[in-house]
Amino acid sequence: MSKRSMTPVVAAALVCGLALASPAFAQAPQPPTMTNVVPDGGSFAVTGRVQAIDAAARTMTITSERSGALPMVVPANVSLEGVSAGDHVSVHYSRTVTFVVGTPSAATPGGTQTVGQVARTPGGIGPEPLLVVGRVTRVDGPGLLEIVDAGGGGIYIVRSTDASRVAALSAVKVGDSLTVSIGPLTVTALARCNLFGLIC
Repeated sequence: MSKRSMTPVVAAALVCGLALASPAFAQAPQPPTMTNVVPDGGSFAVTGRVQAIDAAARTMTITSERSGALPMVVPANVSLEGVSAGDHVSVHYSRTVTFVVGTPSAATPGGTQTVGQVARTPGGIGPEPLLVVGRVTRVDGPGLLEIVDAGGGGIYIVRSTDASRVAALSAVKVGDSLTVSIGPLTVTALARCNLFGLIC
């Protein structure tokens, strides 16, 4: 079994959000076209209130006007001392997004969510960790693929217009499996804001 790894940024080009193509009159419906739903990996920051915190499980949920509720994992090297529900905090966090191409002879791993579920999710993939798997059924020029849900079911068109992603997609062949692994939001730094959250 051989696998080829690609950079995380390619993931966003491969399993993406739903924008239904309008079928022409009297023609068969076209598969849904998916674009830009997988989040980017990297480091981020948010300021908001602690909605919930579980010091024993080392999890917390931060709410902000811009991002809504964000469930996060807090590693052991980040102190939760003095932080409680209702506190206004500044949080730096990271998220990993990795993408792996498996050859046709490689077994298709099980996913935690199907391509169809991702396609039907308003706004795309949320903050929770998940694994999405599909298999390529057609390659139609640079940056345009058809993938079938590895769990069975519909075919989806994946389109990329970003030059670097199109170049990476040139290595994908019919029969390859596409696996996108999206990690949890992981806190890297946490600070309480002062009274009324005016300064963090």
